Amino acid sequence: MYSTSYLLFQSITAVALGDALGVPFQCEKRQDLLENPIHAMIGHKENDVPAGTWSDDTSLTLASLVSLTQGYNLYDLMMRYSQWYHFGDYTPFGMTFGVGKTTGDAIRRFDSGIKPELCGGDSEMDNGNGALMRMMPLAFYILTSTNGYKYNDDVANLVHEYTSTTHRHPRSLIASGILTNVTIRLVYNPNKYAMLRAVKECLDYYRTKEEFAEDADLFSQLEDPHFLRQPSNLIESSPYVIDTLNSVFWCLMNSEQYSVAVTRAVNLGNDADTIGSITSMLASLLFAPVTFPREWLNELKGRNQIKVAVSSALLSKYF
Repeated sequence: MYSTSYLLFQSITAVALGDALGVPFQCEKRQDLLENPIHAMIGHKENDVPAGTWSDDTSLTLASLVSLTQGYNLYDLMMRYSQWYHFGDYTPFGMTFGVGKTTGDAIRRFDSGIKPELCGGDSEMDNGNGALMRMMPLAFYILTSTNGYKYNDDVANLVHEYTSTTHRHPRSLIASGILTNVTIRLVYNPNKYAMLRAVKECLDYYRTKEEFAEDADLFSQLEDPHFLRQPSNLIESSPYVIDTLNSVFWCLMNSEQYSVAVTRAVNLGNDADTIGSITSMLASLLFAPVTFPREWLNELKGRNQIKVAVSSALLSKYF
């Protein structure tokens, strides 16, 4: 197991790299990417921002990390999300873009005085990946504060409460639990077998809970090696939480190197930035230690913001 301080910095950087690589190709059709695949940072396409600019995925990850550096406080967490939404905090250029509808609605509820844990959307249509993109800091927070880690009621309740600030439907809570558990397990044991076991551990937990059992079955394909080995044209890369996790794990299972997994992810098209970001984060743990492509790092904007946020976290007692 590598030091958590090293892996935290590596993971945050990976979030930003996958995000920035995919930003210009958000909503791009897969057929177009098959003909002209992505391998480099490109600017001034979708959202008309410079090459290497990251979006809400990285901004919400940084806001979450900075909040958790002060301890677990959902009011503080949502206040930082609100500052990002309204004022462009935690962005490379002070400009917010790419805000998901469910996340935006949750922040406006918080602004109106709703309790943080009740701000998230709870309808079936509120199962976008806006909570998934910000789970990594919580995983490291749990990893540091828990002795003898196991995905149990205490961990699940923390994940659910944190997720519920923007997404409260059971399906989103399960998705966040899976991603959090896989992140933590990969820190302990970076291999694909451990990753699949972490998925099973989570689903076994949710299948014992009456309020989650039905939705847990919707993720059962993640336990099926045949599903994870099928052709890419059968993988949907939409913002829907199930499609997002399907895409992420498909990319990881069909790659043996960090950069291969990330380029596979963004070249799936559609929600390229979020799928690229989450895949990049997990791939940085699965294939640790990784050497990020120099040409990607050179283009990445806001690198000093990332360094400052991680340094502050590592000086706190929570990371």
